[in-house]
Amino acid sequence: MFPFSRPYRAPNERAYIEQALASGHLAGDGPFTRRAHEQLRQHLDGAEVLLTTSGTHALELAALLLELGPGDEVVLPSFTFSSTANAPALRGATLRFADLDPGTFSMELPQLEAALTPRTRAVFAMPYGGVSRDMDAIAACCAARGIAWVEDNAHGLFARLGGRPLGTFAPLAALSFHQTKNLSCGEGGALVINDPAMRQRAEILREKGTDRSRFLRGEVDRYTWRATGSSYLPSEVLAALLVSQLDAADAIQRARRAAWDTYRGVLAPRAADLGFTLQTIPEGLEHPAHVFALLAPPGVDRDGVLRRLAAAGVKATSHYEPLHRAPHEAGAGQQHLPHTEDVAARLVRLPLYADLTPGDAESIARRLLSALEQA
Repeated sequence: MFPFSRPYRAPNERAYIEQALASGHLAGDGPFTRRAHEQLRQHLDGAEVLLTTSGTHALELAALLLELGPGDEVVLPSFTFSSTANAPALRGATLRFADLDPGTFSMELPQLEAALTPRTRAVFAMPYGGVSRDMDAIAACCAARGIAWVEDNAHGLFARLGGRPLGTFAPLAALSFHQTKNLSCGEGGALVINDPAMRQRAEILREKGTDRSRFLRGEVDRYTWRATGSSYLPSEVLAALLVSQLDAADAIQRARRAAWDTYRGVLAPRAADLGFTLQTIPEGLEHPAHVFALLAPPGVDRDGVLRRLAAAGVKATSHYEPLHRAPHEAGAGQQHLPHTEDVAARLVRLPLYADLTPGDAESIARRLLSALEQA
């Protein structure tokens, strides 16, 4: 059975974990955290980075930094993980869901503009699979209206649009290092800070609302409680594991792209005659090979296709259920977002991980074609 996902085992992971344990510094912000920060900055063209305990906590930290609260309306895509919604919801903000583009599967500028109201205070954007075409336009739209915005870049590390890394378009962005991501330390994340004015306050909120980081650097002689914050620092053991993955990032990305390209090469010639739709990769986007997603043909039982693949030894899966139709939103007034509902009902994700060879990807793609032919 080909699993849907498999964490990569980096060559240096055991040695780095042993070094972290032997150092006696197991709490956050030690030497491995600093190494992770520097390596991530290099991938993000110099953007400031603070490791967090998860991508979810990076989003929550962003919501704290924006001082969102009751009465603030936040626009976000319905086709995303619950963490994107929880971050502003935990601050008491009102959520307004946007539809997605049927090609990129992301909220692009037209969908955002259709969802904005005079009450909108912030936007949380999530490029699905690290794929989007309108990040510059979204940035300009928010700036023109005085709206704060955040990139939920959980899928997009290593993606570049017009040569610029995803995660650097908004003042704040979140990364995820969950075990299903391209780089993983099991559970972990990072806040990307593209507005230097937010750097010091982000550091305070991340350290339980104190200026402890300045104390540890010798900048103050004692640290004090300065704001309402929380503990968002991962341990040095997790940072060590992440550094081992960052060391291997080029190899990981080469392997994932080779598998992704093989899928595309086998499937694209058959899309028209079998009626399925591949995710659109916009011109000027270097995608991160985070997911390989397609839409089953209209009228075909998507779940039946997944069952046929499982019987053929392939663990493929669907993805998000639309947030605007989730039980949590049952009393909020049902929206109708046609593209989101269609994509969610037809989307198929194929296995994609660094140990998946091009030969494996070709075999999986041909089993998918067989399943679609049967359907």
